[in-house]
Amino acid sequence: MLREPLTLTIGGERMTLRKKTLLIISTTFLGVIIILFFISQEILLDSYIDMPEDIYNRVQDTVAYLVLSIVGVSLVFAVVTILLLEKGILSQVYRLIKNVSSIGRSGDISTRVSIPGTYELAILASTINGMLAVLEESEGELRESEKRFKELTDLLPQIVFETDERGNLIFVNQQTFQATGYTPDDFNQGLNASQLVIPEDRDKVRKNIQTTLSGDKVDGQEQTALRKDGSTYPVIVYVTPIMREGKTVGTRGLVVDITERKRAEEKLQELYNEERELRQNLETEINKRIDFTRALVHELKTPITPVLAASELLLEELKDKPLLSLVQSIDRSASNLNRRIDELLDLARGELDMLRIEPESVDPIQLLQEIGDEERPVALGNSQSLILELPPALPAIRADRERLRQVIANLLNNAFKFTPAGGTITLRAREDAPNLIVEVQDTGRGISKKEQQGLFEAYYRAESGREHLSGLGLGLALAKRLVELQEGQIWVKSRKGEGSTFGFSIPLAVTSREKRGIKPGEES
Repeated sequence: MLREPLTLTIGGERMTLRKKTLLIISTTFLGVIIILFFISQEILLDSYIDMPEDIYNRVQDTVAYLVLSIVGVSLVFAVVTILLLEKGILSQVYRLIKNVSSIGRSGDISTRVSIPGTYELAILASTINGMLAVLEESEGELRESEKRFKELTDLLPQIVFETDERGNLIFVNQQTFQATGYTPDDFNQGLNASQLVIPEDRDKVRKNIQTTLSGDKVDGQEQTALRKDGSTYPVIVYVTPIMREGKTVGTRGLVVDITERKRAEEKLQELYNEERELRQNLETEINKRIDFTRALVHELKTPITPVLAASELLLEELKDKPLLSLVQSIDRSASNLNRRIDELLDLARGELDMLRIEPESVDPIQLLQEIGDEERPVALGNSQSLILELPPALPAIRADRERLRQVIANLLNNAFKFTPAGGTITLRAREDAPNLIVEVQDTGRGISKKEQQGLFEAYYRAESGREHLSGLGLGLALAKRLVELQEGQIWVKSRKGEGSTFGFSIPLAVTSREKRGIKPGEES
């Protein structure tokens, strides 16, 4: 039976347990013989020194025989002891050593040590088996954890990698092979992280490894990756150190392909350049339009001014009704043309953010009554009724008086234009803190929902107003611009065949409660 010897070191030399056991027993046996020899000699010298020589010799032979008998018995006992020790203990120790050595060589921790019995070696074997079971369980958990980690990294669309202290790749996910063109065989043969970037960026890789080995991170460094076929693509690299027992043993990182982002940036830059060119062209066209509008207004204002002056003088001088009627027509037409020119100029200013307002404290009741008195003759001339529905008093507002007059006049003229003879136009106002609400209601044909969508756009005219082509379609657009410049809003409410109500809001200078000296939160 072959056994692997259990070796021990004694005095710098290696000796098996069996040899040492034999050495100890032999030494002990030799010591016993020497002791017995000296004891027997001492007895003979002390007890039989005076005996005759022949008797002394026989006693000495008897003692020698006794000593040899004792030695023989001791020798048999020693042999038996060695055999029992060999069979009962040493063989089990050899068996234990063989099993443990076999597990160590194979690495198969699922194997168990089998030592029968209940004595110490069996307990030791059981303890070793317990340790192997714990190791097997831990190894299983570790393998399961590694499996989950690999499965998760393989799901990522980015490259995930780990390197040793020299930058050699020791782990990569599946995306690495897809992105770089390298194969698992290439990885198994050995790849360095610097091989995956262009030569110009390899110093960056080495510096990143040194940085992470010192315990720092590398966040968002841009590099150019190199595929196996020699093609390149831009990436962002994130690297962090791998720490074990307080020591950096490698690096772990993420590589993000930013090709699409680069394309988007290039496209964005291209669009920006196009937009800048278009903006420059637009500014050129706007400047041309400004110059044209100024020239147009100048050319129109120049001849219309004397026409207005002349018509006003003729109205004062003429008494003959037929001629007076003609002059009045000329004066109305000239005034209408003058208003259109002013609207055109104001709208152009508004589009270019050149339209300015000069706010002041305005009494709404007084302003609305003045406008009503000015516009009532127009209503009478159209066989219409103009009604003012005003409360006894309204709080002051902070607004541009003339621009507000222009807005209300535009809404009234629009109502006059689209209300048939015999119809009624109502101008009303009310306080709806923190705003003043002004409305112009007519009994005209009404406006459909579709037509309402474009009412406040420049040059727009509703279908119901195609027959009224006396305007450029600028009045409502200009009114909207003037109201919004004064922090208000404008709207329309209408149904086909039920008339229309145009309204707008202007912030009050003070609310009614504040005017009466009541602070917010106090009871009136």
